[in-house]
Amino acid sequence: MIPTFDPMRRSLFALLFVTASSVFAGGEHLPLGARFAGMGNTGLTLIDVWSMRLNPAGIAGLERPTAGLFYQQHFLSEELASQALAFTVPLGKGTFGVTADRFGYSLYRETRTSVAYGMRFNDGLRAAVQMSHIGVRLGENYGSTSAFIAELGVQAKITEALWVGAHIYNPTQAKLGTSTEGGVPIDERVPTLIRAGFTYTFSTKLLMNLEVEKDMDRPERYRFGMEYSPNKVLYLRTGISSAPASSHFGVGFRIDRMDIDLGVAVRSRLGPTPMLNLNYRFP
Repeated sequence: MIPTFDPMRRSLFALLFVTASSVFAGGEHLPLGARFAGMGNTGLTLIDVWSMRLNPAGIAGLERPTAGLFYQQHFLSEELASQALAFTVPLGKGTFGVTADRFGYSLYRETRTSVAYGMRFNDGLRAAVQMSHIGVRLGENYGSTSAFIAELGVQAKITEALWVGAHIYNPTQAKLGTSTEGGVPIDERVPTLIRAGFTYTFSTKLLMNLEVEKDMDRPERYRFGMEYSPNKVLYLRTGISSAPASSHFGVGFRIDRMDIDLGVAVRSRLGPTPMLNLNYRFP
């Protein structure tokens, strides 16, 4: 039996899709990784397994195979949780990376799978390309849609203390488009983002990030972050980001081959978003 849908329910599900995709997923395209989040979602120049969701050029600096697990709850809501896996393998001057993540619950779910290749050209230049598949499914047989997204990233050393980075997300302006079984038309453009910024390392214990992000349809976003390491085990982080304004805090522990990172982003009206990731570097 094919269910019938009144105009009110069609409108509600259309609103659900637009709100969820623009606020939490496609619209913001926030990076994953508690280290980055603790520094105001900055880290365009840094080396990390979670660089695949911020600037994939960062995986080119990894020297060992690395695996990561990530969990996040947007505004402490179980229905708005994200889970992710990541794995990278260095091969010569290049590094292959794979990541998969999921967001949402039964009425709205988004999945993303990415494959990246980063190359280290010399000690001061790294670049990467990445392809991602985004899938969106609405509950109660309202349908699904998907799109393929391209990404490009670069990191360059200006001086021993100064690195710059840039990242382009969805330069082809791909769209999520379909008409669902419930009659809800979806025509949502995946954002095209340009990110750029720098990292200045004051010492082996302190670094600072300053970055800007431009969505073609939105005002610029500015992000600032710092990481302080009093010793080789403990890392303390903080940062701020704009549009919307958020405060960020984090702490990390490096124990042998294991990294444990915790972070929280706080919006004044919506509350905290805590997150945790575990990274393991293989011998």
